[in-house]
Amino acid sequence: MRPISYLHKMIIFGILLSTLPILLTGIAAFIYSSNQTELHRTQANRQLLEQMQSNVEHKLATVSYMLDQAVRSPVTLRSLSASSSSLEGNGPLLADKLQSEFLNMKSWEPLLDITLVNQSQNWLIDHAGLYRNTDFPLALPMKELISDTLTSGWQLSPSSVFSNDERSPGTGCIYHIALARSIPNLNTSSDAALIAGIPACSLQNTLGEASLGNAASGLIILNREQRILVHPDPVYIGQPLAAIGLQDRDTEANINKLSPITFSTGFENQEVKIGDTHYSLTYSPSTLKGWTYALISPTNILTQEYINIGLHTLYISIFLLLLSLLLAWLGSKRMHIPIRKLLTQLGDNHLSKEGNTVAQQSPPFSDEFEQIRAGVSQLSASRSQLENTLNMHLLQIRNHFMMNLFQDKIPVHTLHDTLNEYGYTHQVREWQQIAVITLQADLINHTKYSASDRDLLLFAIQNILEETVVYNQQLLPTVLEHTVVTVIGTVEQDHFIFSQQLYVLTDQLKQQIDKILALQVSIGFSQPHNSLDHIPQAYTEAMEALRHRMKLGTGIIFQYENIDHHALTWSMTYPESLEYSLIQAIQSADEVQASALLQQLLEVIFGMEVTPEEYEVALTRLLTHILQMTQESGIRLGQISQGRGSMFHELHGLQYAAEVENWFKHQVILPIIQVFKARQYAQYQHISEKMIAMIHQDYDKDLTLEECALKLHYNANYLSSVFRKETGCAFSEYLTKYRFNIAKKWLDESDLTVKDIAARLRYNNPQNFIRSFRKWEGITPGQYRERKQKADLSNRN
Repeated sequence: MRPISYLHKMIIFGILLSTLPILLTGIAAFIYSSNQTELHRTQANRQLLEQMQSNVEHKLATVSYMLDQAVRSPVTLRSLSASSSSLEGNGPLLADKLQSEFLNMKSWEPLLDITLVNQSQNWLIDHAGLYRNTDFPLALPMKELISDTLTSGWQLSPSSVFSNDERSPGTGCIYHIALARSIPNLNTSSDAALIAGIPACSLQNTLGEASLGNAASGLIILNREQRILVHPDPVYIGQPLAAIGLQDRDTEANINKLSPITFSTGFENQEVKIGDTHYSLTYSPSTLKGWTYALISPTNILTQEYINIGLHTLYISIFLLLLSLLLAWLGSKRMHIPIRKLLTQLGDNHLSKEGNTVAQQSPPFSDEFEQIRAGVSQLSASRSQLENTLNMHLLQIRNHFMMNLFQDKIPVHTLHDTLNEYGYTHQVREWQQIAVITLQADLINHTKYSASDRDLLLFAIQNILEETVVYNQQLLPTVLEHTVVTVIGTVEQDHFIFSQQLYVLTDQLKQQIDKILALQVSIGFSQPHNSLDHIPQAYTEAMEALRHRMKLGTGIIFQYENIDHHALTWSMTYPESLEYSLIQAIQSADEVQASALLQQLLEVIFGMEVTPEEYEVALTRLLTHILQMTQESGIRLGQISQGRGSMFHELHGLQYAAEVENWFKHQVILPIIQVFKARQYAQYQHISEKMIAMIHQDYDKDLTLEECALKLHYNANYLSSVFRKETGCAFSEYLTKYRFNIAKKWLDESDLTVKDIAARLRYNNPQNFIRSFRKWEGITPGQYRERKQKADLSNRN
């Protein structure tokens, strides 16, 4: 049997992949929506019925509780003890109190109607007023209502029992749910009772919700005799259940009575219909005198909604299924076009222009991809991998060779042969002069790049350098010690012309890098050399040229210069006086003065015309003297460096004057000043505490700042400065304030006269003490004592 082609496999797989999930999803959604209809409807009806039943019985229990309270009310008992004439004439206050009490009960239940009936004296009182039975002729219904409710609880009664046209207009509800309570312990009458009622229509909307949209849907309450107490349509209230016209949906038998259920079952569901409309009937028994609560709701709306969902799901599934089948066929044909073209190029004669297999010859492979794999995959993969590996290794070898060449690790006698092997034959044969160019990225205070971007930036600079310089005029650029290094050669034999060419080239490179990377670079290059053997020396010169950034700053282009280091007359004037002043400012913990002196000192050092090495010597000398001072002051080096490593190594790694100043200030001087400040604070605090103790002890003596200085062995001016820094006030001011505090204490707690207090506090003249006291406190000592005594007297009273 001939194997199936890859095209047919893709079509079959696409059909299966799209068909099965869509069909299963559509069928499951349709079945699930249909099955969930009854469950959701039953649960919703039971929850709604339970809530309605709870609300109705809570309302009735509230009315029953208020009725019980009214029965035991003293106002009710006194009103029944009085005669009818006394209520009308001599005791209007009792009638008013009863009406107020009834109105208060209506505030808790606005639809509540309550009436106090005295049948023996033929009068009744409700919230509207006092009436004779002749004005309110309800003797017979009232007696029946009282009798029924006293024996059976809540009863259905005509609304006319509680209102007439003269007192209250009609509300459209002709029945009340009423409850009566007889008045106990009455000597004058045995026919008195309190009757409370709620309109039956008000119990329909216990949840405050609108009708379900059908006159027959809503809450139905039946009493023990299966008569309707509450119905959405007030017409059916008071009638038997059979008047509604309920029929079993399956048997079409009339339902005249609901089947009894136990409280353990809780709920019963039954499918019924009224006329041609189908309903769901959910009912539950109640402990309230055999009542039954029923909720009737139409089923066609909810059922139709779920059916519509299922049908929509089915239609969408069928549409997606057809669309998936079409896309699977078209997509497979489309994806097979490149395969067919590739097989045609490989010389496959088994495919016609339509892509069909010729019947007379079977292909030797299982499908088209097997043919392609056998033809080209192995060869292409091997060749590509080999080329990539060779190129990578060659680049790494050339980079390694250039690094060794700059570091003078390549023997001179093998240099030319090695360059020829790496493809630099033209350079070896034609170059007359060479020079080394070094480039470093200036990242100090850069807003776009940080130190973590240095490696990526150096790689970009290396590529720009390689593309900018002509291949025959350079060797491979290499990254060495955070520096891009390359060798530039020329056929020019004149040193001056070549140097000018180098200036033009480096300026062009600087502008190109700034344009592409928005990055400033510093470039150093060596003197021209006549031989490739001098490349290590030229590299050293180029790196030395970059070190001139210490003085010149960032973005420089500098060529190494030969300096006569053996000249007989040369001197470097080191600013020793500024250094001494700086060290004194550090010891004094004066940050501002130390920062200013450091700036002046570095300006003098970098203003001298010396080599970078000599700058390093001067800076090392400054650091050594500062650290020597710290050791002599008892400060450990770890308190300053905080485990960062060698401070001299950090100093030698700095490249710019701004970096040097910032490093000296924040890494050396300020940490030392913080140590001195901590020492000064501890010393100041100790001195000020001793002076305060002397004041507290010798306040009643002629204590002076000079006496304290003599006892503490310090200069008086120094003690005054220290005391003001620690306490915020002068010595004499603190002493005066403390003496006045003592004076106020004596004025409050002792009987000492003002004159005695002034004498004890070393005042020669009491008037001086009184003036000073008034200046500090705003009142005289006598006024202060008098105010204090008055305050104490008022507190005792």
